[in-house]
Amino acid sequence: MAPGAVTPRLGLRIAGLGFSFGPDEEGIVSSLRRRYGAFSRPVGACREFEVSSVQRRDLPFRPAVALAGTTLTLKRGDFRAGLDLRTGKGRLAAASDAQCLDAFLRSLLSSLLLRSGGLMLHSAGLLKNGRAYVFLGKSGAGKSTLARLAAAAGGAEVISDEINLLRPGKRGWAVHGSPFWGEMRADGRPGAWPLGGVYILAKARSHSLHSCGGGEALKLLLRCLVNFEKGGEAASLALSNACGLLEAARPKRLEFAKRDAAFLELI
Repeated sequence: MAPGAVTPRLGLRIAGLGFSFGPDEEGIVSSLRRRYGAFSRPVGACREFEVSSVQRRDLPFRPAVALAGTTLTLKRGDFRAGLDLRTGKGRLAAASDAQCLDAFLRSLLSSLLLRSGGLMLHSAGLLKNGRAYVFLGKSGAGKSTLARLAAAAGGAEVISDEINLLRPGKRGWAVHGSPFWGEMRADGRPGAWPLGGVYILAKARSHSLHSCGGGEALKLLLRCLVNFEKGGEAASLALSNACGLLEAARPKRLEFAKRDAAFLELI
């Protein structure tokens, strides 16, 4: 780009939600483009953020998200942001590093997904025969192992080994491509696929599939929900959306041996 030229605004579309960012102060938009380039789309009707830079300060572990009137505010030690949910206009002041921008986008998407009937879930997501399958479990249940085994066996493709984005639509629930990955460290893959099933992972000596009670599934699903927003509205949305997902998906328990990809034959 020629000296003095203006960097064009960056358009992103993730889980059906559109965003644009600019100008490129201190390379913030360039950092977003490098990190989320697979999800870049032409700027159209979307939520527009005006970008500025801040110096990084000591970080609290979690972002804080709150709604006041129609304005959603998001902040952490290295970013501050606000978005008017009515007009779609927002501001982002952030440090220009990937960790900061990842935390900002996760916190923003988690709240917007709740308000669109969806959920951001800490989970493993697999794509098999054109349908998406989501696997929930406590820490150590084997989500990352399951994703690695499936990828190595070639029987399924991985949507994400850490965070999956789910939304209901006219044709039912869909799993959307996620830019957020864990140990497998992929850049993510755009797309959306009909939900094939939700599975609760449990450690076992062999692979097997069993029915799962609604109360057990709801408790674990809410535990796996990625949500940084406090308050009664967010809690009510999370519960309502979770119940809607479980009613549609009829979850099952997958007892998982962590040794091979034979579990794929059960889904």
